Amino acid sequence: MTMMRHPFKTYGILFLQFVTGSPRLPVGGFRSLNPPLTTVRKTFESTENPDDFLPSVMTCVNYLKLPDYSSIEIMREKLLIAAREGQQSFHLS
Repeated sequence: MTMMRHPFKTYGILFLQFVTGSPRLPVGGFRSLNPPLTTVRKTFESTENPDDFLPSVMTCVNYLKLPDYSSIEIMREKLLIAAREGQQSFHLS
């Protein structure tokens, strides 16, 4: 995933806060996250369109759940929405 390799170019602190719960990386950067950042595919019923859903995270374990979006552009848009809107809320996913 190209976008995931360079998240700070587009999302910066919002992305970091969204996936880790912290606005700062540890010394050593993403490689030093403990536990390491894990990205998995978020699954849905066959009748549901993944493009209609936002990604979700488990910040305590640096775990990002991404729907199987139809394009990188949609993934970027949904990640930005989730990062912006998720700063002040907590929901189980």
